[in-house]
This record gives sequence, C-alpha cells and structure tokens, in this order.
Amino acid sequence: MKRISTRLAISFLLVALLPTLPLSLVVRDLLERRFGPAIADPLEQALAAGLAESRAYFQLLRAQFQTRAAAVAVVAGEQAVLLDEQGRAQPTGALAALLAARPELLGNAAALPVTAGETVAIPERFGDVLATAVVRDGGPPVIVLQHLPVGMMDSARALAEGLGLLRAVRGEQGRVVLSFVGPFLLVYAVLILVALGAGALWTRRMVAPLEALVGATRRVAGGDLEFRVAAHGPGEVGELVRSFDTMIGRLLEQRRDLARLERAAAWRGMARTLAHEVKNPLTPILLAVQEMRDSYRGGDERYRALLDECTTIVGEEVESLRRLVREFGEFAKLPKPELRRDDLSELARDLQHLYGERLTLGGGTTPLCGWFDAGAMRRALINLIDNGLAACREAGVPERVEISLAPATPGAHLTVRDRGSGIRAENLDRIFEPDFTTKGDGMGLGLAIVQGIVAGHGGIVRVASTPGVGTAFTIELPLTPVGAGLDPDGEVEA
Repeated sequence: MKRISTRLAISFLLVALLPTLPLSLVVRDLLERRFGPAIADPLEQALAAGLAESRAYFQLLRAQFQTRAAAVAVVAGEQAVLLDEQGRAQPTGALAALLAARPELLGNAAALPVTAGETVAIPERFGDVLATAVVRDGGPPVIVLQHLPVGMMDSARALAEGLGLLRAVRGEQGRVVLSFVGPFLLVYAVLILVALGAGALWTRRMVAPLEALVGATRRVAGGDLEFRVAAHGPGEVGELVRSFDTMIGRLLEQRRDLARLERAAAWRGMARTLAHEVKNPLTPILLAVQEMRDSYRGGDERYRALLDECTTIVGEEVESLRRLVREFGEFAKLPKPELRRDDLSELARDLQHLYGERLTLGGGTTPLCGWFDAGAMRRALINLIDNGLAACREAGVPERVEISLAPATPGAHLTVRDRGSGIRAENLDRIFEPDFTTKGDGMGLGLAIVQGIVAGHGGIVRVASTPGVGTAFTIELPLTPVGAGLDPDGEVEA
C-alpha cells in the first residue's frame, strides 16, 4: 500500500506541474508582446514623430515671433510689448496683467544676449511665453512677449515623457518580464504545495481502508471469519469495504450452517443405527421376563412378588427405552414437509385449547394464511412451548408462555416467549446442537427437531434470551409453495 500512496502522490505532483510550463510560456509571450517590437517600435516611432513635429512647430513659431518682434519694436513707444498669436500688439492692460503675474519676464528677456550685427535677441521660452529683446539706437531695448498656443507645451511635454518612459521600459524589458513571471511562479508554487497537501490527506483517507482491507483478506485467508474492517472510506472504496464485511459475515453464517448440518447429518446417521439396534431387542426382552414370571408354578409368594416387581421394572425401563428410540427415530427421519395452504392463526388457537391458561395468544386473531405443513409446525411449536413451561418451572414462576404471530415480507413471524430462567450467553450458539441440553433429563433433540422442521419449510429460527428474564424463539416462515428448499437432512433439493 505504500507504493500506492507514493504513486498517487507522484501523480498529484505531475498533474499539478503539467500546466506550469505552458502557463509560464503563455505569460512570457504575452509580456513580450506587450513590450516587444510588434507594439513598441510603432509606438516609439509615433511618439518620436509627434515630438519632432512639436519641436518643428515651436521653431517655426519662434522664427515668426522673432520677425514680428523686430517689426513691432520699430514703432513701439513702450519698453515692453505683448503680442497675440497673430503678431498684433495687445492693449497695455493685458501686458500689465501678465507682468503682474510674472514680473520676472522683463528681467529674463532683458538678459537675453544679442548676437553681434543683429538687433533682435534669439527668442527664448519661459513657460508658455516667448520672450525676446530688440535693440534700438540710442535707447534701452524693447521687450517683446507672446503667448504660445494653449496646450502646446503640455502636449509636447506628454510626448517627451511618454517617449522617455517607453525607452526606459524597453531597456528594462527583461526585468519587467521577470517581475511578472516571478510572482506568478511563486503563487503557483504555493498552490502546488496546497494541492499536494490536500491530495496527501485525501490519498491517506482513500488508501487507509484499502490497507485495512488487504490485512483483512490475509486474516480471512488464515481462517478468521470473525474479523471486520474498521476503516470505511468514501465513495466506492467505502462501498467495497462494506461489501467485504457483508461477504465475510455471510461466509461465517454459511460455515456455521455447514458445521451444523454436518453435525446433524452425523447425529441422524447415528440415531438411525441406534434406533434400529436398540428397538429390535426390546420386545423380546420384555416378553422373556413376562414369560419367566408367568411360567413360575411354585408356591413361594415372596419369590412370586419379586418376579412381579422385576417384570414391572423391566417393563418401565423398556418403555423408557422405547420412548428414547422413538425420539431418535423422529430426529433421524424428519419427514419432508407436505405443504398445504392453511391458517397459522388457526394452528395457534388449536394449541391454546390444548394448553389452556398456560398459553396466551398475542398479535390478534386475524387469519394468517400460507403454505406450510400444519402437523410438522404443530410439533415444532409444542416442543418450544414445552421448553418454555419447563423453564418457568425451573425459575419458580407461574407457567405462562405467549405465542404471537405477525405478518412479514415474505411470510410470517411466530414468536414463542416465556418468562423463565433464560439461557446463558455462552450456550446460545449450541442449543440447536443434538445432544446438547441443560436439563437433567432428555437427549437434547427437541430444538434440533424444531430447527429441522423450520429449515424444511425454508425458514430460520432465531433466539434471544436473558438469564433470569426469559427467552424468545422467533420462527421466520416464507409461507410460499416453493419456500421449502431443504430436505430433512439439510441438503438443498435439486
């Protein structure tokens, strides 16, 4: 069984590991597609093109602004001028508002260097504002400012950041893929361990009954039919164990029945021989003694009285032997039941008339009809009733026996119950054996005869007894015309 456990554990491990490689490859492929050339290259090219276009547009705006600034400074009467997007000078109020919000613009623009031979400094961007300084002869420079188109710088900044991030990610592609695959493999490893633990517990639960079953088969092979498997597993394994226990229980019953039938057959053989050998000499012995008594012609009265007494004793003993021979003969030659449709309730009422107050009926008087041999069943019930009355006498209680009938599927149950001395537990398995008795007289054949009659009807006899409380014999009869499946010797009919 250890090999089975090992194989199951390895199977669980393989089943858990099989998806690992393909899943890892799928995750890796998805990540590579996410950051691979098929997607990243076009994206990088688009971002770079957008950024280049933004820069070119900015250069164009700066060149146009430089030209406009030179033209505006010629006619400007102020030290600073604010242009709109079309290059027109704005009212002084708009300029004042801008300078109030950003006073550093004038100083930054005034500090712009002017190339030798030029009158306009190269424009610079300060936030979203272009600024330049125009030199005039004999006076201070004129500061020219212009707002850039709304959102232009934000768009350019977003393009630059996106392109930088994309290039950074592509540079760290291996680490990014590993950062995804690593946690995946870790989580999958934990799941595998959990699956293996659960599989080991389930395997143990399933294999334990099989191990117990193997041990049970060894014990049964050694002849121990009393052993039962204590472990019961789930599903089909549990059903297998329960079926095994049921099978062994039936084998034990069959072995007991076979042993009982073998003993009964041996006793019947001996009973036939004994009845034949003993019955034949009894009548000549009695006749010889009587002839000796009748042939005496003397006058000795004492001797004649002795002959009469001896004749009486021999007659009584011969009659006792005859009763013994009849009992052996009845046991040895149990007739095959002659099944006829009859009423068990009527048979019980007939027995009540026979025993009077000593027998009471239970279970009502409803007719309970079926196929049985009324004479044989009467004989079996009389044996049980007599045994019950004797048990009451032995216990010193009133002689009362109850017989009850109840319908069953199939047939009927007859129970003969007394309140007598009861039967000790160690004797319950032997009471149906011939020659077993706890009484001072008798040959112990009564219950063996009862069992033979009931078996001839295809039924069984069960007994339940508590010492000091009483005993109940229950006869289960099929009451069917084919119910009698055993002949008087206990052999199955062909």
